[in-house]
Amino acid sequence: MIVVILVAVLQLALPVAALAWLGRAKFTTRAETIAAAGLTGAWLVAIGLAGFWFILPQWLLGIYAIAWVLCTARAWSRARHRPPWPARNGARARLVVSAIAMLGCIALWNEALTGRRAPDTETVELEFPLRDGRFVVANGGSTDLVNSHVDTLDDPRFAPVRGQSYALDIVEVNALGVRAPAPLPGDPARYVIFGRPVHAPCAGVVSQIENTLSDLSPPQTDPRNPAGNRVIIDCGGFTVLLAHLKRGSVTVTGGQRIAAGAIVGAVGNSGNTDEPHLHVHAQRPGRGILPLDGEPLGMRFGGRWYVRNDRVRAP
Repeated sequence: MIVVILVAVLQLALPVAALAWLGRAKFTTRAETIAAAGLTGAWLVAIGLAGFWFILPQWLLGIYAIAWVLCTARAWSRARHRPPWPARNGARARLVVSAIAMLGCIALWNEALTGRRAPDTETVELEFPLRDGRFVVANGGSTDLVNSHVDTLDDPRFAPVRGQSYALDIVEVNALGVRAPAPLPGDPARYVIFGRPVHAPCAGVVSQIENTLSDLSPPQTDPRNPAGNRVIIDCGGFTVLLAHLKRGSVTVTGGQRIAAGAIVGAVGNSGNTDEPHLHVHAQRPGRGILPLDGEPLGMRFGGRWYVRNDRVRAP
């Protein structure tokens, strides 16, 4: 629910309001016009890099870009013969605030772009665990701006689940580029990915399964069972977790040897998840009842390091 509200405010209401302001306001100096255009453009780039472009379609960014060009041209046509700098202190103060805000946006760019680089850690090569669809990475990357799992890397509070630090959360989108026909449907079956078969990303031995937990109605969560229904595969020196599976969908058993690409279950909405998606991560073997405390490993699929909003058209 919180993510949907943030998307509505930061990726829809705020850009529309900023573009309307840029296109309609009568700036008294060229400097104010440039600052308004720069700040609006900087925010659009920031949300393009770090936003969630599967609740709203990614093509909306193209509309924003076109609108920014048109609004900037209109604003400049009215301001080009006006004085270069404001004479009043209030207007000068607004320029300073705009400059600081632009620097904040640039800092977001840097954080998001840094997340696109694979971490300085061991990385394993896997097969993509979903087939025959349009998939989007909802969380992925090496900084917490683009991957909320990175928060578990160095915080002692999350030591029991540290193995998920470089996890991916994957959703599926329809032809319009959204993962459901409404912002937050309560029926998990309305999400495109719900029930999608999940394939083993590596060959190995199934070390743990859970298959009995209920699929929840978004935005309900189950913090007591963070991974929900799951399959953990020992891939030889490292393990892979496939989490939040559909109740009763797991097709493998503990101790079973499976080949890469074998169907192991289906995407559901069980465990500590806001909505249907597939969680996958690789780690060194952990300990405990839910062994997620191992050393986190980076993952490449077909040689590619995936980051939030990356599109995957799986055959």
